[in-house]
Amino acid sequence: MIIVGLSLLSIVLAGCQLAFAAELPTRVPTAVWEIGVKRGDGSFVPPTWTPPPATASPTATPLTPVPELAPTETPLPIPTNTPVTPSPTPSLTPTPSPTPTETPDIRPFEHYEYNELIPIEAFPRPPGDNGWGIHWVPTHNQDPAVVDRFVDQLVRMHIKWVVFLNNNSDIGPNDYLVERLVAAGIMPVMRVYRSNLLPYDGDLGPMVAHYVAMGVRYFQLYNEPNVNAENNQGFANPNQYAVTWAAAARDVINNGGLPGIGAFSPGGAYNHYAFLEGTLRALRHNGDLGLLNHAWLSIHNYNGLRSLDDPDGFILFRKYDEIVRAALGRSMPMIGTEGGSYHADPQVEKDLLVAQYSYMRSAEPYLFAFSHWLLANAEGGAWDTSWEHQSLFRKDFVHPLVTDFFYQNQR
Repeated sequence: MIIVGLSLLSIVLAGCQLAFAAELPTRVPTAVWEIGVKRGDGSFVPPTWTPPPATASPTATPLTPVPELAPTETPLPIPTNTPVTPSPTPSLTPTPSPTPTETPDIRPFEHYEYNELIPIEAFPRPPGDNGWGIHWVPTHNQDPAVVDRFVDQLVRMHIKWVVFLNNNSDIGPNDYLVERLVAAGIMPVMRVYRSNLLPYDGDLGPMVAHYVAMGVRYFQLYNEPNVNAENNQGFANPNQYAVTWAAAARDVINNGGLPGIGAFSPGGAYNHYAFLEGTLRALRHNGDLGLLNHAWLSIHNYNGLRSLDDPDGFILFRKYDEIVRAALGRSMPMIGTEGGSYHADPQVEKDLLVAQYSYMRSAEPYLFAFSHWLLANAEGGAWDTSWEHQSLFRKDFVHPLVTDFFYQNQR
């Protein structure tokens, strides 16, 4: 059943599109979770954990004060629509990690105490992780036939991370989707949908506990809080976001999940870099910085038609990492929950997206996944036509990114 309020969902998700809309080495080894499954009698077989090879933790960057920042009234400039022809081998290389000092103590992530820092290496990853993600369908639930069709496609496409919407604290509508994803070895990332910055309807804790038992680990709380339309005050406010986020994050952590900050819109009315700085500063001021020991950062690294080495496009996560390290003295895990490049010619889109997905094979250790928006729209049961041209599967059309890249790659 489509949840009442899809008109709000349409408005909020449309805000995401304000964003600026080579074979590489193997990814850095991390802890791997063999995702659990649910037996036919309803009992749950928990996930098993395999520790990674011994790795070293980076030297912490000294904490530097973050200057006071006021919200800007001027939206960030929107990039030109003039297409940029990508080179076959983009000049895009991951930034080197700081000099290692010691090997971190890696345990299953749920074995860390509430105020104990979970090392990046201990955050759960899917089996055979390649950093390839996708944003699912822009509705709160789908018919089983739709789920079956597109989970089968995800397996064929070698996708390992899937971002999906859950309406507030609802339990049940996404059970079948989560079961299928987990059984296929795909890491589900739940965006807990709310149309504004108010406490979630219902009881968030039991919902988190329910889906943690099914294999969900990552819970994104709210979305694009630097976009005015997504705030009940009518204007973006990092202080309000920090307070509202912290209350929900406690429920997520207390019930076994990992809360996600953001994501921030690169095209929001409040500069996304300044909003991240303001949020971290407010969490510190409120005594909530310890929540980040179990948290991750959701990012919307749309590249649009920019050059692939533009610091404010696909690789904007590097600036985010600088801001986080200045505030915390360390990096935070990041998961791209939306991104992409759009053009009237699908081949132009494909070439840009191939470079972005290929980057993930040797991405920075803190960058877990990149996710294109969108897998399917009308074909997935969505009614709003606004995003049809941005979906990979359409009526009588499959994007060449799927056929010429995803299908052809084994990792």
